[in-house]
Amino acid sequence: MAEDAGKKRFIKDFLKDVQSGTGFIDDIRVERVVRPPASDGEGSTAKSLSGRKISSITELLGDDLTHTFDEGYFTFRFVAAVVGSGKTSLLTYLQQLTETKPTYENHSVVVKFLLSDIPRGGSHSFMDKLYCHILADTFYQLLHNVNLSVSIRILTERILSDYLNNLEVAQLKALTKLQPFRSKFKNYITTNTVDGFEQFFFYIISEISSVDPKFSFVYLTDELDALERFPDEIQETRLLFKELIRRAFTDFKSKIRLLIYLVGTSNNVDSFIAGDSVIQSLVNNLVINLHKGYSNEFAQIKVKIDERIQGAYKGYKYFEQAWHIFN
Repeated sequence: MAEDAGKKRFIKDFLKDVQSGTGFIDDIRVERVVRPPASDGEGSTAKSLSGRKISSITELLGDDLTHTFDEGYFTFRFVAAVVGSGKTSLLTYLQQLTETKPTYENHSVVVKFLLSDIPRGGSHSFMDKLYCHILADTFYQLLHNVNLSVSIRILTERILSDYLNNLEVAQLKALTKLQPFRSKFKNYITTNTVDGFEQFFFYIISEISSVDPKFSFVYLTDELDALERFPDEIQETRLLFKELIRRAFTDFKSKIRLLIYLVGTSNNVDSFIAGDSVIQSLVNNLVINLHKGYSNEFAQIKVKIDERIQGAYKGYKYFEQAWHIFN
């Protein structure tokens, strides 16, 4: 868990969640047991992309981060979740894990968004709108994330200057809040000529990587279910991710620091994959089937949480009295 990172601020945040009663049950579910696909038994299933042995969802998420951040490989996951199994919490937890190591936090863009955030209709295709949303959040972080190096911000400005005029770049730099930045960026980038958003996206990754070879790009996409009643939007989203996955595998031979999670309920993920034979072949071993936890797992999780809190605070004045009172 993120609070097991040697930083007490994660423990404090975790305890605040417990105290407020929000997210506690979902958050601890990431410790659930995971078994290989097609193996005997019930519960969550997934295959390690690195080939290392994994036994829990927590280990799986950590392994995926290592696969991209430390080893430099492309990671793509569909998360097919049973309703109420904590799929959104899984994405939130994965995002938190990127904040537990300076080597992750200071060398990455981590974008978490909902597909329901992407507007439908209008003169632009849904696929272009989706790419514009991804690009807007990417550039916002590259310009305004204080954890990133000055050289990254300078390069980002140069990239923008190749496509936008000086006034537009200056206005984007001045916007420190995400929502107005998104609006202006999307307006600028669709007005000016970009030779294909997919090419532009990979161009940004290549340029940033040339300055910081350890830099990683993470995109955590939730609410595939929001497109359930919109077949055209589903098809465009399918095309975007299919081409993105295929390019990462073929053009880059998987040697690209890009991690993508796409999350939805099991039936929507299954139909999304089944709708394209190329996607089926590409993502055969990339699906996490997330199921609800079991009572015995929750009992084991409580023990682990207790151990981590004790490890963080044992030795503090009055800890033993406080621990005795609350247990």
